[in-house]
Amino acid sequence: MERIGLEPGSEIGGYTVVAPLGSGGMGTVYRAVDGGGDAVALKLLHPHVGSDAVTRDRLRREVHALQKLKHPGVAAVLDAEADSTEAFLVTELVAGDNLEEHVRERGTLDAEELLDLAEGLRDTLVAVHGAGVVHRDLKPSNVIIGDDGPVLIDFGLAQAADDSKLTSDGLVLGTPGYLAPELLDGEEPDDASDFWGWAAVLVFAATGRPPFGSRPLEAVLARARSGDVDLDGLGPLTATALRGALAPDAADRTAPDDVVAALTLVVAEGEPVADETETTVLTADDVVGTTVLGPEPATVAVAPVVAAAAVAPVAAANDGQTRAFDPTAVDEPEDEEWEDDPEGVDWIEEDLDASEEPEPEGSGYERPPALRRWGTLLAAALLLGSAGALYPGIALVVFVLVVVVVRTIGSTVEAMYGRRERAGVRRSDRPIAVATAPWHLLRSVVGLLPSLVVATSIVVIVLGVSWWLIGNDHWTVGGSPSGQEPQGLTATILVGALVLIGAAVVWWGPLSLMTRTGARRVLAVVAPGPLGALVATVILLAASAVFIVQILTGAPITWAPLPTPVLP
Repeated sequence: MERIGLEPGSEIGGYTVVAPLGSGGMGTVYRAVDGGGDAVALKLLHPHVGSDAVTRDRLRREVHALQKLKHPGVAAVLDAEADSTEAFLVTELVAGDNLEEHVRERGTLDAEELLDLAEGLRDTLVAVHGAGVVHRDLKPSNVIIGDDGPVLIDFGLAQAADDSKLTSDGLVLGTPGYLAPELLDGEEPDDASDFWGWAAVLVFAATGRPPFGSRPLEAVLARARSGDVDLDGLGPLTATALRGALAPDAADRTAPDDVVAALTLVVAEGEPVADETETTVLTADDVVGTTVLGPEPATVAVAPVVAAAAVAPVAAANDGQTRAFDPTAVDEPEDEEWEDDPEGVDWIEEDLDASEEPEPEGSGYERPPALRRWGTLLAAALLLGSAGALYPGIALVVFVLVVVVVRTIGSTVEAMYGRRERAGVRRSDRPIAVATAPWHLLRSVVGLLPSLVVATSIVVIVLGVSWWLIGNDHWTVGGSPSGQEPQGLTATILVGALVLIGAAVVWWGPLSLMTRTGARRVLAVVAPGPLGALVATVILLAASAVFIVQILTGAPITWAPLPTPVLP
């Protein structure tokens, strides 16, 4: 029976699943290990895909072609199963982040890094095409930034050059914004369409933004068809080379070698400084370019739409995932009058945007989630309680300082993510974050005050009730005679409990969300992943054990810098 989603420890085809890595239109990719314990990437096709006989036949031919290809820029195909009810593909597991993650975490590529990426992917695509295979789904998440250069992964959409179409008539399988315009019009994928996707990937790497925007999907398709690519912030030579490579007509596109030549020139000599009255234009045939006097004429990006008899649903946004969709189907806004033209109509992309959503488009950047770390949090609470039982003053001071630090870091990081969501990833993100840290420190201290006031009030109330119970002989603290400072096991447990009560109110009290968010962000860096969480938890538990042993052996309470209390 076909399984949708595999839990860690599941076995399929002799491979043991370790963890999911991602999911797309064709299937879900898992980190797995083979019988010898070596790590691999296993792509389990979705049931509706794996059950298709045509897809299975293509998978066999694709694996046969790719297994012959030995290239450092291609994740080697190790195994495949096309005849089982659970069709899957196994490739080597390439170390490194994919380009989307790399740009999100480290910012856009500089000129030299962009050139390395362009050269590496160009050489890889030449080798892939030489093996008779077209990748068809070039996008940032399918490019791994490895130590030895970029590596192309996820050939689950690749097809032999002489294969029939994968999808039914009228449907296109791929990722909007990274699919060449000719594919949207129903043509077969080929080398040229792959290199169009290559250029779109380079634009993302250089700008940190989807090359044709992210929403609405109709507008993304319209911009791709018209060549209206977002190149804001790039130098004139880089922008012109990439714009030329993304021309809607394949015959007009700048050749990949010419794009690489332009990027090489940028690395060697920098971007040209253009005169205010001149515009440098790079053509597909001449990477050096010609000079056109006067201002460049303004253009309006338009795109044809073929009327469809049956309108298929179109997603409201381009989320970067591979999907099957009808590129000719466009929902007509109710408040717009469309011209009845059997040959198709043109519309301005601004009108398309206005018909969908009033809010700004944004950059398409998604901030990483702040994952909860309950195991580490409980271990830290145990350490605070045991340390606070013996050294309450020092423990509270350290706790407050730690809270201020994590709140400051959390506020700074969340502000950076907010800027990236509005404008995309930029090299200036980290310098701006460092420069604004003092402001976020002030915000953190002010925001912490309400929780501190409430926590102090609750601790005072609990302490007052306890003092009244002791003074009226309703409660006796063992080992602590009247008129002397509290000592002994009962006293240390009481003090540790009061410290934890105060800390809990600070942690979950008024305006405390940034405290928890900041702690998650810090732990994600200091103790990343399950292994980091395990190591951090073990260290915290070991430190707690030291204080617990002291408590059980009767160590005295050290009150400084707090005043020493005396029992009534």
